[in-house]
Amino acid sequence: MIIPLPLRNLSYQKVLRETFVSNADWTKKEDILFDNGKDKIRVLHAHWDNPAGAQLRLREILQLSDRAGVPAQPDPFFLKPTDHVQTDGIVKTTAIKATKGLTDPDQKAHAIYNWIVANTFRDPKIRGCGMGDAKSTLTVDNLGGKCADLNSLFVAMARASGVPAREVWGVRVAPSRLSKSLGSTGDVSEAQHCRAEYYSAKRRAWFPADAADVRKVILQEKLKLKDAHVQKLVGELFGRWEGNWVELNFGRDLRLPNGKKINYLMYPQLFSGKTLVSDGVDPVQLAYKFTARQL
Repeated sequence: MIIPLPLRNLSYQKVLRETFVSNADWTKKEDILFDNGKDKIRVLHAHWDNPAGAQLRLREILQLSDRAGVPAQPDPFFLKPTDHVQTDGIVKTTAIKATKGLTDPDQKAHAIYNWIVANTFRDPKIRGCGMGDAKSTLTVDNLGGKCADLNSLFVAMARASGVPAREVWGVRVAPSRLSKSLGSTGDVSEAQHCRAEYYSAKRRAWFPADAADVRKVILQEKLKLKDAHVQKLVGELFGRWEGNWVELNFGRDLRLPNGKKINYLMYPQLFSGKTLVSDGVDPVQLAYKFTARQL
């Protein structure tokens, strides 16, 4: 089993304590290195020779806070297409349409965010957080999707417009002060959420852009885009994110320590050798439970 662990020592997220107990035959913490040679994903890798009765308990104590821009050096790696984040064809033409001749990268990112808010919808029938395949969202799915679909579309369109962008995978762990449907506490086994961010070359920092959560509020709270509460959220969710969510990683189309290539790593992954037994989207099927509480 491979379990994603929270990123450590961020300005807005500190891992204060991390412990685990297990009856696994062996366990180890590992880092998955990005193709850019510097960024890493933290995972806990546990192996049972006989999986009957397998048990593992992981405890994380974290300090979380709201964030806006996070200073960073530019990295062209986050302009590259991936298997699911394509930057050509319909993605490119849609990005050109959304940005309407803009040249300033920050204005491009804001225009793409606004286009996704205005033109997409949250589809509750989609399993988990979605596949996050940009071309599919623009064609097969008729602009409907969950958070991975809509925020990956933002990432793809931003990259197609020359603006570095990336998905950020994590889980909601506390109530939201912004809107009731944007928080979770207690049993958070199905509270996974994909956010997005873009790199501002002008300000040399990463900034959040979560169009998917706007569409979630519209659906779950039975509101309309023009409603005052939604319009306030449209402003709140571009450039900032709320510290009620644990950031796991920002990897995409990556290779795990066992050599298996996967779409993204936000759920526990259960393998038999290199054969995927469970992608972890259904906590009942994999028999796991995540709980969260504020200390």
